Amino acid sequence: MDLLTINLLNGISFGMILFLLAMGLSITLGVMGILNLAHGALFMIGGFVALSTANAGGSFWLAIALGSIGAGIFGLIIERLFLSRLYQQLDNQVLLTLGLVYIIGNVALWIYGGRVQLFDTPPLLTWRISIGDYAFPFYRIFLIGMGAIAFIALWWLVEKTRIGSIVRAGMDNKEMTRALGINYGLTCSAVFALGSLVGGFAGSVATPLIGVFQSMALDILLYALIVVVVGGPGSVLGTLIGALIIGLVDAFGKAFFPTLAMFTMYLVLILMLLIKPSGILGRSRNIEGTHPSPISSITLYNPRGFLVKYGPYFICLLAFVVLPPLMPRYLQSMITKIVIFSVFALSLNLIWGYAGLISLGHATYFGVGAYTSTILIVRMGIGNFWVASLIAVITAGVLAAIYGIIALRVVGLYFLLVTLALGQLVFSISTVWRSVTGGDNGVIGTPFPDLGIPGVTVDSMTYYYLVLIVAVVCFFLLYRLVNSPFGYALQGIRDDEKKMRTLGYNTWLYKYLAFIIAGIFAAVGGVLFSYFLVVVGPPQLSMTTSTMAILMVIIGSTRVFWGPVAGSIVVILLEYVASIYIPERWPLILGAIFVIAVMFLRNGIGVSLMKLWRRMDFTHGSVTS
Repeated sequence: MDLLTINLLNGISFGMILFLLAMGLSITLGVMGILNLAHGALFMIGGFVALSTANAGGSFWLAIALGSIGAGIFGLIIERLFLSRLYQQLDNQVLLTLGLVYIIGNVALWIYGGRVQLFDTPPLLTWRISIGDYAFPFYRIFLIGMGAIAFIALWWLVEKTRIGSIVRAGMDNKEMTRALGINYGLTCSAVFALGSLVGGFAGSVATPLIGVFQSMALDILLYALIVVVVGGPGSVLGTLIGALIIGLVDAFGKAFFPTLAMFTMYLVLILMLLIKPSGILGRSRNIEGTHPSPISSITLYNPRGFLVKYGPYFICLLAFVVLPPLMPRYLQSMITKIVIFSVFALSLNLIWGYAGLISLGHATYFGVGAYTSTILIVRMGIGNFWVASLIAVITAGVLAAIYGIIALRVVGLYFLLVTLALGQLVFSISTVWRSVTGGDNGVIGTPFPDLGIPGVTVDSMTYYYLVLIVAVVCFFLLYRLVNSPFGYALQGIRDDEKKMRTLGYNTWLYKYLAFIIAGIFAAVGGVLFSYFLVVVGPPQLSMTTSTMAILMVIIGSTRVFWGPVAGSIVVILLEYVASIYIPERWPLILGAIFVIAVMFLRNGIGVSLMKLWRRMDFTHGSVTS
């Protein structure tokens, strides 16, 4: 009974931290329709500012106050400089705020180092309460009380004040609210600053208990997103209920099912999305309006003639064939990586650029392909490249077929979140199923592939050409697919799904098939990468790998078929240069690239390169690229 009480209090106290964290995200999502993936970074900023204040001799209460205010000011700067220009653009919001996460995290590493840091609480909060044979920290009781006070204050603000009336009206109908003469832009800025302040307050009060460290932003963000989805965006009471559910599930899961504890909160999220996507007390109207911004195709000046139309493809292929043998070994390796990630990025663009479905979990199929082929070779002794690759691709395709059924039950924001949750589920499995996956160390020792051809041995240069041949086949198949009736139907669904349904198309089936096909091609990239890297581990399944592919697509362009290839070249080259000169600052550079791409390169370099190529011709004509 004592253990039950202890876990109950642990769950409630952690749930209150989650409530404070998630409430700010819930308000901004409900009022503004903005998915701020940098909210976990604001939590971290609050913690670090509070830590610095305490280390400088400031009191506990001053540290909490400055941590909260610092996060609030930083959040207001983000909203005014960046997010105010990206309303109703879910994909750009995601990319921009992900970039800010990388920037803030790397700056924090630069200043504070990578270790977990805490600061002391005043003597009043350090004593312990005896519960049977256990000594329970009073600070957790303090957190429960602070959470309760914050809930009452926020509930009163949203439900009983004029500001709250404007907020609730904006959740239900933004256009009508503006028509009444209300300065809704100012309201949004104030709400975002308040949400950031609450997130910073959560980070400040949580630091003495759980600590603060530079890589925590994405981990804590996942908790906040799950709470918001379970409770419902924009609802103070719903967020509290969701936070307590996740807090209790986490506490009891770690106490009684430690092996499965990492999966429990993701399962809660998936079940809620399938049963009630709007959350326990969420507003369905707001959810329906939160879709990714459509990515329309563009019509470019296109001269007649086979050579002009396909000239860029032949030039690039010739460069990839001729140049690598003339280069040093390390540059050959870099080009091999470019070709592999081109396949991965092209597979993502099939569902994003052509079907309008942005996924934060596409690395799942890349990683499953890599893991499966490596496990077959290293642990099961199936050395034949073709057999191991086929099994790996089929495995990833089956997983994509299962996940597609779940993910396509929801749209827009919730499709984004469910792909993230499903991806993190597989990522968690890879870290805990050590007997098969090797845990955090991964599976090591993938040899060069055995092609099963007598007398043919594979070295690094031979493997490069094998990768190039496979990539060219994938490129050709995807090109034919997107320029087929199936591909045109996908583009129609992307632009106006309701109209396509009216015309008799089974839009769900088209998106489902595209989801599976994209997973299969991502797995091909993963298989190739497993031989290239020699070791396969959880990073290949991580959200970071998914965001790398997203960055390649947005830099290259979703509007030109070969755009992701150009994006892969740019990103891998930048990564290579950074690894030589400033390897510790690569996350900072990566984040800056995200921000620059979203704010200044929304069409991608592929469009500019295509227009430049068109202008070099003297004939006339036009087609859709």
